[in-house]
Amino acid sequence: MQCPLCAAGFGFEGTQPNSLKCKNGHTYDFSKKGYVNLFGGYTKITKTYDKKLFCARKTVSDLGLYAKLCETLCEIIGSSPGSVLDAGCGCGNLSADIFYALGRPPTFGLDLSRDGIDFAASNFCESDLFWIVANLNNLPLSDEKFDIVTNIMAPANYLEFKRVLKPGGILVKVLPDSSYLKELRHFIYKENDKNEYSNKEVLENLAENMDISDIVELQYSHAVSAKNIPALFDMTPLTQNIGEKERLKDELSAMGELKLTLAFKIAICR
Repeated sequence: MQCPLCAAGFGFEGTQPNSLKCKNGHTYDFSKKGYVNLFGGYTKITKTYDKKLFCARKTVSDLGLYAKLCETLCEIIGSSPGSVLDAGCGCGNLSADIFYALGRPPTFGLDLSRDGIDFAASNFCESDLFWIVANLNNLPLSDEKFDIVTNIMAPANYLEFKRVLKPGGILVKVLPDSSYLKELRHFIYKENDKNEYSNKEVLENLAENMDISDIVELQYSHAVSAKNIPALFDMTPLTQNIGEKERLKDELSAMGELKLTLAFKIAICR
């Protein structure tokens, strides 16, 4: 790790490892839950990605919605990945699933949302699994330290990813494909053009910045029961700014079980 203000390396402050301090005197305390906040600014992201969203996301994740995605990512990464950075980890549910499935490699989960990292540290407290609040545009991590960077349906900064990857390291970027949660989108937006999604621009930007060696397409279905539909509704930014949200949530729940499409493009970049 390195200081986000001056890029100097960190050491522990005092006899107890309760804070980080760089040689220039910049100090950051660990929270009681064990994570460290290395982002000192304000961001509007906290209004969208709040505790309610992350609680709902864990509920849905625990239903197995992303189990096949996790399995595929672990196959791509391999059995001995060395060090892993999950950049834009949200509430850490997928970071933790991958961590356990790969045999607990040293893993850093990093996100700009303090609520997300607080949630991750509360639910996934393990040795070799470290949570950081930080900005993807200024990663508080030293050069060439990571074998794998995962970036799962999250913003990206490819210059920073290349800086922290070891020579020969791999970026695994997951993009939602056009059919991702299409049943939910079509229910919410009906004939509105928002019910369609394209990742074309994201892929073009990725290709301009990284060497894409392969793209794996993954699509499967997963049923969500009526009682879990409210959590599904609350877990995604898709539903954040719609009118009559509670009415739509109740209407969809009343329809019973919902069969969802999960569709992804997984770009492997070397």
